[in-house]
Amino acid sequence: MNRRHFLGSSVAAPALLTGLRTEIDKLDIISTHEHLLSEPERLASKPTFFTLAEHYLGNDLISAGMPAPATTWAEFEPWWRYAKHTGYAQALRIALRDLYAIAEISAASQPKIDAAITAANRPGLYQRVLHEKARIRYGVVDDYWHGDPIRPDPAFFVLARKMDWFCSAAKASDIRRMEEVTGIAIPDVRGLKRALERRLEQSLQAGLVTLKTTLAYSRPLRFEEISEADAQADFDLLIKTPQSRPPQRLSDHMFHHVLQLAQDARLPIQVHTGLQAGNGNLLENSRPTQLNNLFLRYPGVTFDLFHLGWPWVTEVAALAKIFRNVTVDFCWAWVISPTAARNALHELLETVPANKLLGFGGDYRQVELTYAHSRMARAGVAQVLAEKVGAGFCTESEAADLARLLLHDNAARLFPNAPRPRP
Repeated sequence: MNRRHFLGSSVAAPALLTGLRTEIDKLDIISTHEHLLSEPERLASKPTFFTLAEHYLGNDLISAGMPAPATTWAEFEPWWRYAKHTGYAQALRIALRDLYAIAEISAASQPKIDAAITAANRPGLYQRVLHEKARIRYGVVDDYWHGDPIRPDPAFFVLARKMDWFCSAAKASDIRRMEEVTGIAIPDVRGLKRALERRLEQSLQAGLVTLKTTLAYSRPLRFEEISEADAQADFDLLIKTPQSRPPQRLSDHMFHHVLQLAQDARLPIQVHTGLQAGNGNLLENSRPTQLNNLFLRYPGVTFDLFHLGWPWVTEVAALAKIFRNVTVDFCWAWVISPTAARNALHELLETVPANKLLGFGGDYRQVELTYAHSRMARAGVAQVLAEKVGAGFCTESEAADLARLLLHDNAARLFPNAPRPRP
């Protein structure tokens, strides 16, 4: 059998792939998820090569056996040889190659890398990298390191905020701190709800366009409907005696209140599902099917499922297929595994309406790596769509339309860079 015929849909003609890549490279795109510092914070941070290598590549280096985050080449090099081909490492190499013209990461090049990063770390960095090089129109930023909500620079960002704090109280001092920052007395669960509502209002005043939760890092994503009386019993317990972890019934009750507020305010919620960042956790906590009851209970809330729920991609596809209020987000995915993300996109295009797929979120703290991730996402989308055209799944014109939906239009609709109309 002719090899070209045998492979069929798995091979895209070079000219077709080149043409699609050229068109996709022209697109202005939106990043659904970022942790980027504001530009003034970035300029004050004085980053080095190891600053860039620490996020997320540092997790792979530790997984390989590195005992602690590296601050010298001697600490870094023995483990780099094992992790240099992962998706995280690919992003680092792309960033250094494209932005600083440094093709090799080595002991000899490390001082050159540091010098290049220092030279670029000046006003206008974000304009050059995000707008001009990456063509990212704006990104949804979760500035978790800021205690209070701060309006981000509208030239680059719109705001996501977590209300997880109010679902995670474990001792009386947690409650006292919530009273301080919100100005709301919290004698009981109803007071805790009022404090949460005040925090949401503060966040809306700072430009909030979406809520977010990362509770899957510390607890299962199954949230039962709990009566206020049972939640109050947990509240009374933690006030009297510090708990080693947030009481489950109070946490569940408060998260349902978050979702009710989201529904009332017509806010989507971004939900961490799948792989957790870092080294070591309970992966099963973040399994996306645990959210099933919430999709039914809150039909007015759009649940944006992060990171493809990887490794549970097919489960996420099934959820997005049957629930109109579930979307699938590729944020972080292209650097976790470019191959896994391409395979997922093939599957999702065949199972889920295309207006429910969000194709890129940088999910980085350093702007160079967001740029690199955007390049990987564009390349992956182009390859998949070229293969789909080659298989007769869609026309070239339809592929271009799908790329715009994936990389811009769907995110612009869900996370607008203008104030939402209040209900």
